[in-house]
Amino acid sequence: MEILEQITNKGLTIAKANGLLDLDENYTIPYDEDKLRTFIKTQVEDLSKFSTLEHFFSQENLFIRAFVYTYGKGFEFALAYMIGEPLERIAYNFDDCMTSNGLKALPNEIRKFAESKIYIIREMFTEMFEMIRNKQSQLTEAGIAFEDCIIKILNEAFFIGQRIAVSMELDSKMTIKLDSETQDSLYDYDNYDNRYSL
Repeated sequence: MEILEQITNKGLTIAKANGLLDLDENYTIPYDEDKLRTFIKTQVEDLSKFSTLEHFFSQENLFIRAFVYTYGKGFEFALAYMIGEPLERIAYNFDDCMTSNGLKALPNEIRKFAESKIYIIREMFTEMFEMIRNKQSQLTEAGIAFEDCIIKILNEAFFIGQRIAVSMELDSKMTIKLDSETQDSLYDYDNYDNRYSL
């Protein structure tokens, strides 16, 4: 099995053990590879620049924030389809990413449901990141860069966010309006915020 698949399977094993893959699927959400690829590529490039410029040494701390954020964006993306208002694109926001806040566009009741799974999401990340660390020499030998690994596991975070969202039964009386920005908001290199530190 390819190393990247082994890494993502590690995360999916945690998801399966916690019942996330056995949830009912009450909605069908199309897989939009282009939107997702653009979102994750923008995110990883921005975080990599930030890490370099700000000497953010703890990659695990940086990317767990991204993982939780991406989980939230997957949830938001699915919810938009569920209410019949598909997102034009998946917008990336650096500040939301660094504060692990991918769920802010969701109504309170739905956000609480999504947040109730974050402890599992964090465990998934920890297991996958540890595997990346342990297989560093094999990854290098196979020509797989660290960024390739991060892109792969962020895809998993997005997928799990979608998977959990479609398990919900939406109340027809619930009013849902997603206020999603369509423009990306990248890191402002002239203004560092201490909230981003370890």
